[in-house]
Amino acid sequence: MKHIGIIGAGLSGLATAKAFLREGFHVTVIEKSAEVGGVWEKSRSYHGVSTQTTRDEYAFSDFPMPAHYPQWPSGQQVQEYLANYAHHFGILPAIRFNTAVTNLRYENGVWEMEIYDAAEDYTDTLRFDFVAICTGTFHKPHIPAFKGMESFTGQVLHTSQVADAGILKDKSVAVVGFAKSATDIATLAADVATECQLLYRKAQWKVPRYFGNLINMRYLLFSRFSEAFFDAPYKTGFQKFLHSVGRPMVWAQWRGLELLLKKQFSLKACGMVPEHRIEDQISCSLGVAPEGFYEKVKCGAIRARQTEISHFEGSRVYLQNGVVLTPDVVVCGTGFTQTMPFLGEPYKSAVMDKNGGFRLFRNIVNPEVPQLGFVGFNSSLFTTLTSEIAANWLVKYAQGTLQLPPKEEIKKDMDYMAQWRKTSRPISSEFSGTCIAPFNFMHLDMLMKDMGLKTRASRWLPYEFFKPINPKDYRILLQAAVRKAPQHIPVYQPAEIIQ
Repeated sequence: MKHIGIIGAGLSGLATAKAFLREGFHVTVIEKSAEVGGVWEKSRSYHGVSTQTTRDEYAFSDFPMPAHYPQWPSGQQVQEYLANYAHHFGILPAIRFNTAVTNLRYENGVWEMEIYDAAEDYTDTLRFDFVAICTGTFHKPHIPAFKGMESFTGQVLHTSQVADAGILKDKSVAVVGFAKSATDIATLAADVATECQLLYRKAQWKVPRYFGNLINMRYLLFSRFSEAFFDAPYKTGFQKFLHSVGRPMVWAQWRGLELLLKKQFSLKACGMVPEHRIEDQISCSLGVAPEGFYEKVKCGAIRARQTEISHFEGSRVYLQNGVVLTPDVVVCGTGFTQTMPFLGEPYKSAVMDKNGGFRLFRNIVNPEVPQLGFVGFNSSLFTTLTSEIAANWLVKYAQGTLQLPPKEEIKKDMDYMAQWRKTSRPISSEFSGTCIAPFNFMHLDMLMKDMGLKTRASRWLPYEFFKPINPKDYRILLQAAVRKAPQHIPVYQPAEIIQ
């Protein structure tokens, strides 16, 4: 396998390009935007966006974020960081910008990729021995098809389109949703708009940057110890103990955390106490509360209404609770859809089920699809690292040196995970099943073991168990990569062609 095609130049695409280039492959990256960055690219970032995780966690293992960055870098700083990463590792010459993939099909042992170059206005067909799809979770902004929306005399925007605070300045704003982007925009609008309404279906748990205004969130959310309190699909010995005889301790831990959040955010006074358990929600959609959000709800600067939009009619927005609004701007913080319009059949049906969920082993490959992998479809609370490890895993998959089980066992694992998401942890089905959080360490350990690598950087187990994730540890572990799989371990080869 010599020529590798990579779709997307976001953080996952860049990590994948770097991993393949390092092994001597010829790489071509196709990127529809004019710059690297993916969701962090400035044309897709809303005003004031910042990371959910801290600077040191949201970094690649061998390329730390600059020390002068704040603890929670801005979107502009993340985009700058990714551009510097691409420059430092010589990825930029391999990227074709302003180019979209229009079709991808497998013919005669290679992938044929039809592209459209918007800058030069021409089409072309490229051929690759292996393709990595790195379009990620945030692919296409989603705005619900509200009844009568076409008659609305104001503006309807997605949060990703609010590139400047001036769009909201001195206007009546209604924000739809309760996810991070929705509450970020509502907090911004409360400062610059004449009025701000927040419309949400149900309250969700949010976490502070500092629990109790003292403890950095990384110490309570990003360790092996904290992960053990979740009911994982594959459990360690300690997890088996916790979720059997140790259940009272697990229950007490979560109820204590809920009490802390209720008090710190004054959730009862805001009328925003979630009805569900916090452990049932924590996933990739877990939101960090914008600074000042709950205070503005409490004082009325943000008028929060637990209801949904019924329909639009002219300048009016009718809500299901009977209230009628006349906003100038409606901003939808309603997420993104994850689509691959370019991938042809029968491969699309193989990697996605009828409900749109992905069927991927380790969230990276499907054994029925030849010479194709996915990176960034294992999003987590620190996606830079999980994507980087997945990229290294995919290189070894392409080389045929992974220590994987037989094909039938891989299929059973995919079936088991699909059923587990459906019955044991429904929240894990969000983002089409591509979120591996909160089981970040479980996922990373599996990938490292498949590559024949250690899962911990030191032998001091108590330290490894309680300390927050540190991407730098994986630089050490990856440098010890075994170039060739041991002879006594069966090597799983890339898949045969679907019939």
